[in-house]
Amino acid sequence: MTIRNFLIFLLIVLCAKAEADFAAGGEAYKKGDYETAAKEFLPLAEKGDHRAMYALGSMYSVGHGVPQDLNEAFKWFTKAASYGRPDAEYKLGLMYAQGLGVPQDYRKALNWYGRAAKKGYGQAQYKIGLMYSEGHGVTQDDIKAYAWLQTALSQGVEEAKEALVATAGKLTPEQLTEAQTLAQNYQDKYGKYQ
Repeated sequence: MTIRNFLIFLLIVLCAKAEADFAAGGEAYKKGDYETAAKEFLPLAEKGDHRAMYALGSMYSVGHGVPQDLNEAFKWFTKAASYGRPDAEYKLGLMYAQGLGVPQDYRKALNWYGRAAKKGYGQAQYKIGLMYSEGHGVTQDDIKAYAWLQTALSQGVEEAKEALVATAGKLTPEQLTEAQTLAQNYQDKYGKYQ
């Protein structure tokens, strides 16, 4: 066996072990054995497994299997987001929007939500719609609010419906047409979760 073939074999074995460890952590989590899940996820996250990083961020945010620690949650979500995970980007947006473990900062929230929304993450699209509707971190804009809320609704985010109806009620017929056109543009660009 050549060194190249040996390295390929070793990589395959290590990847298979990491997959098994992640699956074991996931099974423990589903059973409510959060401590075992955390023990399985931590070494994987430290080795760069973005799935385990996200799982640890989620666990630290609520105290499942680990002490609740929003700073640790932020750390792991940030690491997972560096891999382009829209769910981690969304969680960072939530943390900034609500001031959880970080100073409240709507602009940073919008930035993180925007990254996830442009990857088709419906919950982030919904939050952006609300931010435009309420003027949090952005200039209040009912046309953009409508477009983002409609995009989120098209992704199956049902809670967007009430805000969408309220926003539509504030628009003139011309503005509604403009908002619907913008919503179609957003759906074409960002309507599929990637």
